[in-house]
Amino acid sequence: MRCAILGGAGFLGRHIGRSMSAEGMEVWSIDRTPPQNEPAPWLAGEVQADCFDLSSWWDTVGGADVIVHLASSTVPATASEDPVQDAQTNLVGTLRLLQALRQKGVQPRLLFASSGGAVYGRPQFVPLSETHPTMPMGAYGATKLAIEHHLRIEEALHGLPCRILRLSNPYGEWQRPYGVQGVIAVFAHRALRGQPLDVWGDGSVVRDFVYAADVGRAFVSAARHTGPSRIFNIGGGIGHSVNDIVRTLENLLGQAVERRVFPARPFDPPVNVLDIQRAWDELAWKPAMAFEEGVAMSMQWLRTVP
Repeated sequence: MRCAILGGAGFLGRHIGRSMSAEGMEVWSIDRTPPQNEPAPWLAGEVQADCFDLSSWWDTVGGADVIVHLASSTVPATASEDPVQDAQTNLVGTLRLLQALRQKGVQPRLLFASSGGAVYGRPQFVPLSETHPTMPMGAYGATKLAIEHHLRIEEALHGLPCRILRLSNPYGEWQRPYGVQGVIAVFAHRALRGQPLDVWGDGSVVRDFVYAADVGRAFVSAARHTGPSRIFNIGGGIGHSVNDIVRTLENLLGQAVERRVFPARPFDPPVNVLDIQRAWDELAWKPAMAFEEGVAMSMQWLRTVP
């Protein structure tokens, strides 16, 4: 089975690629920019190309049985700053890819990484199951949800097999600590350097975190899934507050960590935790990594990051 990962050189793509290779798949990474991380020996090859331009990479990799769609040019903050660019790049880009697959007459299984927080919006109940209403509160979630709908339509009208994985908050090795996402990477990197951590409110906000290698296993299962569902929540299934993260870092470091406390942000839901029962029922998947152990492994890698 040959797998092409759109965005395979990124943090999550590397974990998914390594997991799929370990299961005997031939894995290719397709990326617009050159890789910035260390070599990935599990890959059969890397192609620098526009992920959404099928003609620029399909023949090079020899076609694909599975496409993992991780390609995204935005995060929630940047998508809301420029929703037009977000839609033009990510939504229209995905539509271009789907159209090209139709025109080529090929039907690989497409696995799409959606968002287990942004597509649901403000929780009406917790944990959030796949049947929770989808009411995005920003452009990022709206675009992710629109792509989900187009994939559903593509399968219904043209037979393209699709699976949608709504991810919570992945963390782990290779997650860069300089962006606006990835609180565990950002906090751990700063704590290792004796720098203060920025906490909004009293630190009681609870989120769902999932170790990235566990996400990789979920994509392997989705690539082989034969059951009726098309959408799966992939998360830890357990909530951890900002205070929990800080305490975990302090336990691992053996010392207190300085905090800078700012007023709570009104747009932060107090709790967001995913119901992952469907993934267990149909994918035989559940997270294997304990939270503190996963944070420790992240810290070990972050010690190598300037």
